[in-house]
Amino acid sequence: MNQKILIIGLLFLCYSFTTNTISLSAPNKYIKSGENLTFIASFNVSGIMTDIAEVKMQTSTVKTKTRELLRLKCTASTYSSWDKFFKVRDLYESYVDPVTLLPSLFKRSIDEGGYKKQLKYLFKRNSNIAISTLNKKGRKNFKTNVSIDYSTLDIVSSIYKVRTLDFDKLSIEKNTTLKLIVDSKVQTVTVKYLGKENIKVANEESKPCYKLSIGFGGSEIENIKGSKFIWITADNDRLPTLIKANIPVGAIEIRLSNYTK
Repeated sequence: MNQKILIIGLLFLCYSFTTNTISLSAPNKYIKSGENLTFIASFNVSGIMTDIAEVKMQTSTVKTKTRELLRLKCTASTYSSWDKFFKVRDLYESYVDPVTLLPSLFKRSIDEGGYKKQLKYLFKRNSNIAISTLNKKGRKNFKTNVSIDYSTLDIVSSIYKVRTLDFDKLSIEKNTTLKLIVDSKVQTVTVKYLGKENIKVANEESKPCYKLSIGFGGSEIENIKGSKFIWITADNDRLPTLIKANIPVGAIEIRLSNYTK
């Protein structure tokens, strides 16, 4: 199994966008503490879609000395039957303002087939930088200043931010873009709104969902080719219920299997 498949899958969940009519600073009305989402990640193996991993997304409240933040936690783990082929144990965390969902701190700790890396971004929005700290074999506490603008997000915060936007104000087939930090570099994501479709949500009946296609740019993820689509429920839960993508080594699918609000 290609070592980037699960990371690519997470990136399909992780995007947001800006337009002239929808502001990223709009107050969050949908994402609350205590939400738990569980997804099943599948990969096309020899023409058969096979479940290979579980992805979990959880929210909780964290209080500091000066403020209250919303912790957005995302984990990805291969099932034990796949660990012998390529074991994945990844953790992503973003600490965001509960109203704007803009991150103050991002942490990423990955263990993929024995390759381990830790990455942290400390956002200094008044200075238009994010301080990146990398730890991996051969590099310890390697710091880099990454230039950002006020609305730049990390991977995890972008997952949640997109769920708060007013899709009904978007024109069908309109392209929009966003900037987010991937591996200490600012990358672009292009999103096209494709209207609504009915999609089965976890163990429930089908519901109307917003359908979007996603395109990636930038040197770190420019090789992610093929069609990519995500469906988000068109209700007050705004659940990311299904992701489908064709990639050079096959196809992946991430579907919501369970959730609590």
